[in-house]
Amino acid sequence: MRTEKISLHTLLKDILNKDSLGVDLRREIGSAIGESDPLIAWEKTLEIMQGLNRLGKLVWQGVTEKNGERYIRFHDPSTGNILSLVEPPTVRAEVLPCLPRGFVGKNDADRIESLFTSIATCRSEDELGGVLKKMLATIREMVSADYGAVYFTDQGMRDSIDKIGDGSPVAASRFAPSMIDRWVLEEGFCVHVPNLSRGAELRKYSGEGSFASVVVMPLKSRGKSYGLLEIWSRNPSHFTTDDLGFLALLALLAAGMIRNAEHLESLIFRDPLTHVYNRGFMEDQLQREIERYKRTNEPVAFLLVDVDNFKQVNTRFGHPVGDLVLSAIGHLLEDKVRQIDVVSRYGGDEFGIILPDTIGEHAVVTAERLRSVVEGHDFAAAYPEFGDMRITISLGGAMCPDDAVSKENLIERADRALAEAERGGKNRVVFAGVASSDAED
Repeated sequence: MRTEKISLHTLLKDILNKDSLGVDLRREIGSAIGESDPLIAWEKTLEIMQGLNRLGKLVWQGVTEKNGERYIRFHDPSTGNILSLVEPPTVRAEVLPCLPRGFVGKNDADRIESLFTSIATCRSEDELGGVLKKMLATIREMVSADYGAVYFTDQGMRDSIDKIGDGSPVAASRFAPSMIDRWVLEEGFCVHVPNLSRGAELRKYSGEGSFASVVVMPLKSRGKSYGLLEIWSRNPSHFTTDDLGFLALLALLAAGMIRNAEHLESLIFRDPLTHVYNRGFMEDQLQREIERYKRTNEPVAFLLVDVDNFKQVNTRFGHPVGDLVLSAIGHLLEDKVRQIDVVSRYGGDEFGIILPDTIGEHAVVTAERLRSVVEGHDFAAAYPEFGDMRITISLGGAMCPDDAVSKENLIERADRALAEAERGGKNRVVFAGVASSDAED
């Protein structure tokens, strides 16, 4: 057996000459050979090598460093030789592809198993924050880092979960030189800066000199970027090759966990027809808001919404059109409230809306705005068969604490107010304890 040092293109061309490769793999290798950007070519090569490793055509042997050069080693079963792939010099600067996930030591197995268990049972964004905090604490301890953080790129995720951090940060914001958005968020690379004091451009990201090295990993799963994982150390050249591999593994797990939590929330808490929240989620959130009122004295309003004469829509145009109308109304309602408000499908043609930290006057204004938006919406633009038919809604509202201080009573008071709005001619807003607000004819 001999060890053969080989360049990236030489290796790919050698592999391409093998007769047993499938068409798809040949196409991937050809793409990597023709790639002009060395960093992207390197990433594609690693993916190909890992694919060959899974097929048993090459056996992963790890990473070695010698005389300032880094080698990725594979065993070729067909020849018995060790192929030592030289990492291109351009890669060794600051941007590194996420390394193959093979560096977790046996003594870390229990902690990894614990993290897997947490990830597997994470069902929603509420639980996601806690699991990510646990993951950051584990990461910091296992790579002896001083600070870790997870940043979300998705606006909806940022609204649901604040930045997750662990440790005592001095840096006020994420590490953000110009390369980050391209290499990490778009391309899925890892950025490792061993020494932040190397130049003025990097020093400004060191938290007034408190940090000396940083690793930034993409949180990317199935082509979608969810955010960044950052790990900081006060020591220069702190992170080893094994650390980078370990961080790459956990970043992959974290991204998958975020994707699963997002998917599970859609399955468990969203109404499949209208895509707003379902009744179970709404009732749970309403209970939480009432409990929050008891701690903070911040009021909460609750609205029940009914689509006027909806039975006529189903009778005249059929249930498929009726479903589309409900979906459109759900979108209108969700689009015209604040991001902290919760719109849900309460049942049938009814919707429920939670307005946290809202006093009675503001709740009435919001309800009137929603009524007006639906009344003014041109449904005939999407369904010409409607002609001049208008779709309108009636709304009943109740306030905590003015009208009730329990979930059940608050819903009951809003339901009574809705019934009054419907008895009064529909297309109007009525609040428990507040004079009716009639729509203009």
